[in-house]
Amino acid sequence: MKFMRRKKQQFFLRYILAALGMFTVFFLGMHILFAPRVSLHVLRPLTIPTQPVVYLPEPYIARVLTTSVLGAQTINPEDVIIYINDERMKRSAPPLRENATLDKAAAMRTAVIFKYQNFSHQDPNSHIQLDTVLPMLGYPFTYASENIGMGNSSAEEIVGGFMSSTSHRINLLNPALRETGVSVVYGEYQGYWVNVTVELFAIPATRDQYLGYGQEDVTNYKNFLTDVQSQIALTKDKLTNHVGDQEYYAGWQKILIRQEEILTTLYNTMLSQQPLVNNLITLMTEYNNNWNLVPKS
Repeated sequence: MKFMRRKKQQFFLRYILAALGMFTVFFLGMHILFAPRVSLHVLRPLTIPTQPVVYLPEPYIARVLTTSVLGAQTINPEDVIIYINDERMKRSAPPLRENATLDKAAAMRTAVIFKYQNFSHQDPNSHIQLDTVLPMLGYPFTYASENIGMGNSSAEEIVGGFMSSTSHRINLLNPALRETGVSVVYGEYQGYWVNVTVELFAIPATRDQYLGYGQEDVTNYKNFLTDVQSQIALTKDKLTNHVGDQEYYAGWQKILIRQEEILTTLYNTMLSQQPLVNNLITLMTEYNNNWNLVPKS
């Protein structure tokens, strides 16, 4: 009985193994026979994301800088925001929300002005300007702007001064703006003691808007990369085996290799969850233009 039972078990085991083997051969054969045929083709262009906009009106000076601001008082930045929102609501623009990150960015900007004695939007070291300090602090935005002023002695006078300047007034009253941050610092500037005000305004962005891509884009770029690599393999095979027009396949291969380099850089950027900054936007534009350079059959 034990012998018969063992024989049956061996029979079923051999049967199962044979069935698995036949299935494997069948599956691989079907895969080979019906595998998609690789051909040289142009991929659809990449969608260029909208870059954040930064607006910087010329600095505003309330009075000619020949004396210190006499009787200068400590000015509460929140009072400045109150007067800003008063002016906005008079003109049916929505009030701005104070954002702590924008407050911090504004404070960093005033500190730079006093440190380098440079009353402008441009940081001499180019690392705490508006377009760099916001990403540094992790504040995503689609639009940001900055008013800077000097020489006022009260919150009301600060806002009144900006309202008297066309570019600053337009900036302050922009109805699309949603958030603000303000810093007012009293200190020495080029031998005079004055108030310097930095107002920041912004339209915050979603995570996908800030990065310039979403999860669907990550999947698409992976597929694009796989497609291009398959085409490169085809051109290598044609050139190695001297099949067809060699100049034609060499031309395609040159373009495809460059496209692979660009897609790899962009895809790795997405995997590391970094934003598509200007140099990467340039690569995307090059990628789209490269498809116009492939040889014609």
